[in-house]
Amino acid sequence: MIRRLLLSLALLSLAPLATAQAPAARTHVPTPQDIAALAAVDDPRLSPDGREIAYTVGTPRPDGQPPRTQLWRVAFDGDAAPRAIAVPAAASDRQPRWSGDGRQLLFLSDRPVPGGKTLGATQVWRVDADGDAATLLTRAATDVASFDLSADGRRLAWLATDAPSPEDTARLAAKDDAVVVDQPTRFSRVWVQDLATGAARVLTPTGMQIHDLAWSPDGRTLALRRSSGTTLNDFWYDSAVVLLDVDSGRIGDVLEPHASAHPLQWSPDGTRLLFGRLGVHGMVATPIVHDIARGTQVALGEAWPGTLWLARWQTDATLLGQGQRGMRGALLRLDAATGAATEVAQPQIPYRSFTASADGRIAYLGLRDDSPGNVWTWDGTRLAQRSDHQPQVANWALGRVRELEWRSSRDGRAISGLLVTPPDWNGTTPLPTLVQIHGGPAWAWWSGWQGSWHEWAQLLASRGYAVLLPNPRGSEGHGTAFAELARGDWGDGPLQDVLDGIDMLEAGGLIDPTRLAIGGWSYGGYLSAWAVARSDRFRTAIVGAGVLDLASAALTNDVPDYLPGYFGDPLRERRTYDAQSPAQHAADVRVPVLLLHGEADARVPLSQAQMFHRALRFNGTPVQLVTYPRGPHWFHEQAHEVDLQQRVVDWLERELR
Repeated sequence: MIRRLLLSLALLSLAPLATAQAPAARTHVPTPQDIAALAAVDDPRLSPDGREIAYTVGTPRPDGQPPRTQLWRVAFDGDAAPRAIAVPAAASDRQPRWSGDGRQLLFLSDRPVPGGKTLGATQVWRVDADGDAATLLTRAATDVASFDLSADGRRLAWLATDAPSPEDTARLAAKDDAVVVDQPTRFSRVWVQDLATGAARVLTPTGMQIHDLAWSPDGRTLALRRSSGTTLNDFWYDSAVVLLDVDSGRIGDVLEPHASAHPLQWSPDGTRLLFGRLGVHGMVATPIVHDIARGTQVALGEAWPGTLWLARWQTDATLLGQGQRGMRGALLRLDAATGAATEVAQPQIPYRSFTASADGRIAYLGLRDDSPGNVWTWDGTRLAQRSDHQPQVANWALGRVRELEWRSSRDGRAISGLLVTPPDWNGTTPLPTLVQIHGGPAWAWWSGWQGSWHEWAQLLASRGYAVLLPNPRGSEGHGTAFAELARGDWGDGPLQDVLDGIDMLEAGGLIDPTRLAIGGWSYGGYLSAWAVARSDRFRTAIVGAGVLDLASAALTNDVPDYLPGYFGDPLRERRTYDAQSPAQHAADVRVPVLLLHGEADARVPLSQAQMFHRALRFNGTPVQLVTYPRGPHWFHEQAHEVDLQQRVVDWLERELR
């Protein structure tokens, strides 16, 4: 009883993050259609002089098409309203990048190309800093995937996958299209184009896949992240950093054999290179500053007790960083010589997305509790919102968001989370509750907006539910060691951290223990299935794209190095995999389960849900499996996003009401 009282007092001492508005100001209960229609702001890029920000806005489209993206610009100081760069109605622009002098803005686009029947759909285009008239820069035979402009603005380096040979084209047209797995024949290669003449030449050989590139300030060298394979697994787990001499085409020694996907960036004086190093087990990564001449390396932010997502150069001696500590985002100043990190601001941010100028200004993707992602700025002292591409949200009846922290009953570690409660809740009546688990497990919930097709908190809070969003062991936000606690233990350790949070809320009288559900997507689906097999606290589970039989998933998914990082060799450690698999404990599941899964999911194959569905049916457990044709691991079709959210609402109404 003493422990419960202390937990209750700890919860009640936490203040809400934002003052709730009067009910009259927010009357519309958001629907799944409303949430699926929200515009997505991303990729804010600050001009070199720190005066203007370019960014993208993705607008959802019907009929199964991905969102259409458009470039926008806004002044850093907010003196003028954001304005869009004109784009043909059927086209999308993305990946805005400023020239070194700030006079031009380059970007990728699938705009119509005159006489471009033999070209790739996506090319590099350019507009003047203040103009809309776009000029085509590249005429690549296939889609340009990314690019970088030299500091002097004279040469453009870009990546494009090899075009099929005439023989391959004829063979494919005849349906003679057998594929030899793990033996790629077409690679993403580096091209360099002289912008004055238009002449382009390829610099990297076939057999080498290039994932990222960056010009040195003197224009003599390209930093590359390369691998020998073309799969997603190669992109995430098997790449290296090398330097390429542009004039000779010679590729130097490997600077980092276990690179992460952190973008490559040269220091302003060109003496050092910033890249990412993947952790030994592949679940964490560290930004590294590499001195080119000395060969020495400095790891950034290792002593900082959070997760450093991204760093960018400010000066030759200083970098700025972005990450998460606890539930809050963080902006940091980083010492290039020592790696020491100092927090300078604690904004609400959903994931890594920021750029900086030499004077220390930052443009980033920011949030509020009551507003989705938009362009925000930090001028060294103040955080400010500079765009609002979802004005309709101002009329939505939204849940109240609180940051939580409790102690693990296993080892006393601090566990963070969010609680979202109904807008009109009186604070005394225990609520029906969904515990939603995030993906990963090396990922995290964050302070701020929680509303999308896979983030159900605001959707449910506006309908009378409480939603607990815990970051158990294995999550980001509490340092590398905390994230690696999930190695060998995806189930019982994280689940106990979640149950401890539920205990705190029950002790405070906030949630109704007789009306408690658990659900989530990806790893969230896994832990939800695990929870109802190992605990009798939950009345139902919603399992979205969950890894349910670990050994078979390790042998069939598109990132075969992912699960071995947590559990070892799936053949030699089969007992470990089975012991951690919800499918092996299906006989212990007695409560209704809703399974949701995309039919084209390569990350977590559909067979995972099918196996669990069949096992529960043999067990006599109530279960429903809903599959989404064409659905990958991360949905983009608007109708699928709407249907999935509505099924979550309907299922909980049936099982908890």
